[in-house]
Amino acid sequence: MSKFDPSVLIVGAGGAGIAAATRLLERGFRNLTILEAENRIGGRIHSVRRGTNVLDYGAQWVHGKENNFIYDMASKYGLIEIEQHKENELYYKSNGEPVPKEASDRVIDTLHTLLEDVNSLQTFSGSLGANYDKVFYDAVRAGKFAGIDQHTCYQLYQFFVKYHNTYNATDTLHEVSGAGLLEFEDNQDEFLINWKNRGFHTLLDLLMRKLPEQSDAPIMVEEYTKFNHVVKSIQWNTQSSSRPENPHHRVSVTCTNGATFSANHLILTVSLGVLQDMHTLWFDPPLPDPKRNAIEGLYIGTIDKMFLEFEEPFWPQDNSWHGFGLLWEANDLEQLRLDGRQWLESVCAFFVPDRTERLLVAWIYGHDARVMEALPEQTVIDGLMFLLRKFLPHFSVLEAPRWFSRSRWYNNPHFRGSYSSRSMKSDAMRATAAELAEPLIAASDHAPIVQFAGEASHPQLYSTVQGAVASGWREADRLIDLYRTSNSKMPPLLGKL
Repeated sequence: MSKFDPSVLIVGAGGAGIAAATRLLERGFRNLTILEAENRIGGRIHSVRRGTNVLDYGAQWVHGKENNFIYDMASKYGLIEIEQHKENELYYKSNGEPVPKEASDRVIDTLHTLLEDVNSLQTFSGSLGANYDKVFYDAVRAGKFAGIDQHTCYQLYQFFVKYHNTYNATDTLHEVSGAGLLEFEDNQDEFLINWKNRGFHTLLDLLMRKLPEQSDAPIMVEEYTKFNHVVKSIQWNTQSSSRPENPHHRVSVTCTNGATFSANHLILTVSLGVLQDMHTLWFDPPLPDPKRNAIEGLYIGTIDKMFLEFEEPFWPQDNSWHGFGLLWEANDLEQLRLDGRQWLESVCAFFVPDRTERLLVAWIYGHDARVMEALPEQTVIDGLMFLLRKFLPHFSVLEAPRWFSRSRWYNNPHFRGSYSSRSMKSDAMRATAAELAEPLIAASDHAPIVQFAGEASHPQLYSTVQGAVASGWREADRLIDLYRTSNSKMPPLLGKL
């Protein structure tokens, strides 16, 4: 680095922000400030200790071993393990009837096999939901499910769709772009790789070199972080210069508490949901049209978890029961709606997290997740207990949980959703992650003024922690390359006279 020490602001201390900060600090950047709206680091990585367990309210599993740098980083120190069961192995109907495992395995495995080949999506102009419907009904007509009760088969397909809505954080697969899915780099050979009850926050500790297994000195990111600082406005100037002889800051961020921070560069790592809510209020001058189009055209959805801790588990403890998927009877769904509990329809499954004994976690997606977030806590508990007693009448689910908690990713103004995907609207607007990732640059020397990171800005790994971290590294490397030359310690931007 030269004597000129470029100042860098990072907004957001989630996966992308921590990745960018640690990379810059490793390379000698010291004039660094991180503004974080919450009172913690992590963003949508939120691990919380509860007794002997660590609960992940956001990111939970490492998905895949192949071409996954997170898996490589964690496995180097033996921090992760592959769970030896599927996510949903058992299914129960709303009349209490269990589905024979051989039937459910055959239907779900057949659907996975038929949909593994995504090449057909290259010529498919419709939604992912329309593609799934076509594949399913073609399979029914071809006799792929012969010998299985047709009604049960359809219920399992309905669950399959709900599961994929949960997986993609979407309200309905009919708004997901089939062709857009081809952008996603899916190397997920293993879906359930956990952190051995240490929580996904362990990844942040890896990035900050805080683990006892690591020999390098820790990177004290917290010393550069100002917590509870919520952005109110961002002023950026394409005309001013950052040269040493005229080192005016090109960007200023004012927070709701009145504090103002100025810098040569800003790396903005907030979620797509926050950008969609705030970009017209934040930026002066307003963002250029292509950037606005990317922000408004890309999709972010909601999934939530609801944690139930019981005094004693009411389910089998012989490692044969890891939770269950919910299959609804039509008359029960109708009664649910008449009772004003229709939000429960989008509770996809309950599962028992590995290395826990008394915990059940329910997953919910889409519009009903957003409804759930706004309901009183007791209403949510009553609703979940209603489901357990209705679907599991033979399990004697009598006592209410001794403890309850839930995520609220949409209602939190610092997130406004869980993660991004590609929608039919994205296709129609030609909104891309690549455009979202384009920095706002100076007119004089084309140096980046405002840079954008976060999972939604990664063209191939959107929706993942991999995408978030990689995008943070990308933007840090953009600055490192800017201030590096092979022949001089003088940053290249400043060496041009």
